[in-house]
Amino acid sequence: MRGWSTKGFGLCMLVLMCVITGIAPLPFPSVARVSALPKVPYTLGNWTYVSKPVLPVRINASQIPIGSDWTYVYSLEAGSAYRVYCYGDWIDYSSEVNKTDYDIFVYDPSGERESYHTEAAGLPEHLGTTVDRPFFIPKQTGDYSFCVKNDARESSGAEAATFMLIEHVDSGMWYQRYMEGKVNDEPVEKTSWAYEFNTTSSRVEVWVEVPDTLDMYEARLYIMTNPSETENNTLNGVPLAWEPGLYGNTSEIYGGYNLDSDGLRHNEAMASCEYPGEDMLINFTAPVEGNLLYHLAFIAEYGEGIINFMVKTDFDAPELRLLDQAEKVNPDNETIISAHVEKQFNLETMTLNYTKDNWATSTALEMIDSQNQTYTGPIPGQPAGTVVNYTILARDTSGNSAEVLGSYAVKNSANITLDLSSSVVYYGENITVTGSTPVSGTNLTLTYAMLNNSALNTTTLDYAMANDTILNHTSNDTVVSRLVSTDSSGNFSDRYSLNQTGTWIVWASWNGSETYFAATSDYRNFTVKKVLMSIICNITSKSVTIGDNITVTGHVYPIVENLTVTVMFKAANTTTEQTAYANSNGTFSVSWKPDSMELWQVHAYIAEDASRSGAYSNSMSFTVTDTWLNQYMLYIIGGVAGVAGVSVVVFIIRRRRYE
Repeated sequence: MRGWSTKGFGLCMLVLMCVITGIAPLPFPSVARVSALPKVPYTLGNWTYVSKPVLPVRINASQIPIGSDWTYVYSLEAGSAYRVYCYGDWIDYSSEVNKTDYDIFVYDPSGERESYHTEAAGLPEHLGTTVDRPFFIPKQTGDYSFCVKNDARESSGAEAATFMLIEHVDSGMWYQRYMEGKVNDEPVEKTSWAYEFNTTSSRVEVWVEVPDTLDMYEARLYIMTNPSETENNTLNGVPLAWEPGLYGNTSEIYGGYNLDSDGLRHNEAMASCEYPGEDMLINFTAPVEGNLLYHLAFIAEYGEGIINFMVKTDFDAPELRLLDQAEKVNPDNETIISAHVEKQFNLETMTLNYTKDNWATSTALEMIDSQNQTYTGPIPGQPAGTVVNYTILARDTSGNSAEVLGSYAVKNSANITLDLSSSVVYYGENITVTGSTPVSGTNLTLTYAMLNNSALNTTTLDYAMANDTILNHTSNDTVVSRLVSTDSSGNFSDRYSLNQTGTWIVWASWNGSETYFAATSDYRNFTVKKVLMSIICNITSKSVTIGDNITVTGHVYPIVENLTVTVMFKAANTTTEQTAYANSNGTFSVSWKPDSMELWQVHAYIAEDASRSGAYSNSMSFTVTDTWLNQYMLYIIGGVAGVAGVSVVVFIIRRRRYE
């Protein structure tokens, strides 16, 4: 019984010491304890050792008279970010005089002064590593001293203040903390701990991984600042806590911060363990918007161990896209897969996972950060006929992930050669296309296409072929496809006669096989021209008598049976045409009766059509004359008249003689 009395007396004295030194107010008797005094380089003045940086330290009015100082010593870890600020009643932004001026000097574990902060009277000190940084980041692990001095030269008061030092955590980062449960139902130093963070995200998640050796009592969130109170509520861009809220006071949704198992908690902003090793998750949506300051408190129940925790405020997946996606790869060639991450804040891993047997088995590897937020990973060469499927998974430290899928085939490239028998053929004449592929006994498609005028430029054709838009340059959809087969050596041949004149191109295409990619040959162009026709003609006579027929005969070449031949007869003022048709040997004949006696010209021609050129024969001439009787009638009449006249004269003479 006496032992319990002694322990109770000691505990009372310890609590009284905490209150006197200003370490914590009465609402936190179970967590505000003074540990064994450390070795610090101070031999004079008042100082207090704060065992852990989680609670506010109250500096009462007149506790630090003008010209005096009080030093607060904390055990800090190198590289961690701590929020340090001193504010309260002594802060005065007004133009009045007689203000309190607290200056703060920082000393490292060796007793060397690391920095000092001497803002004007009434203004808060900026206690970052430098005056323009929001956080203090120790260079060493050990006891750092913060000496609060009431400046005798500038100060005119000793108003109350709150000195606060607490570790700051960034969202999306994992942290560790050793926790120890209560001993004999009483909290010990590592039973509780706390951190701060700020975010503009209204949604906050806290993930806590608890070891099997530890049973956590609770994890809690407290909103510590009201963003609507814009005046002087930030320091170096980070919100300041509402001062009464640091001491357990609450104003609706703000404040209430405490580390007492029986203290205030918000049910929507806490999580608990039912058994050792149960992980915890706080999923909280703030009822207000703005840059909110939070305090995160951890309280252990039984056992001990290291918890891992993360504050998540970023819920957007990384923006991930493939670069230069491979689709066709030749055998045994290593393939470099590249991906770009637009959003890579707190990117944790970039994993390439690939398979060559449709995910029956797979291989995973970490991609390498090359440059400009681009990550690369190699996939070894594979044999022909392999299909490689792969995924790229980007995961950030907040657990957000994005995945893109890709695949490519591994095959040999097939080269198709193509040749033409001629670059010019005539209508009705066959053109022979020959070529070869590396594969025998397969089918290819030969495509013949007539081009329109706008596609005659070679550059245009090259571009069209390279971009698979060649059919856009064909004329009137004049496209002919023919299936050809390769022989045992991979050679093929096709003879074909095209039915339109113009500029044509031909190319070969192949669908490929299991081990060869589909392929297309280069194009070859040729011209289909109209057949060049010729015609000759003759006449039966150079002269005909009016009323008789003139016969014109001739021959056309090449022979086209039933080809229409026009024979034109032309005199001085008259032109007439007669139609003849070529027979099976290419000859033609036409008879015509001229209707005037004059000189006539005659020639034959073939009109141009879609397949043949026009042709004109030589020109022949003939004369149409009158009949013989008509030509000599006067002479006959004259002769008859002369004979008659002589006969009359003879008759008269004879008659006279007889008379």
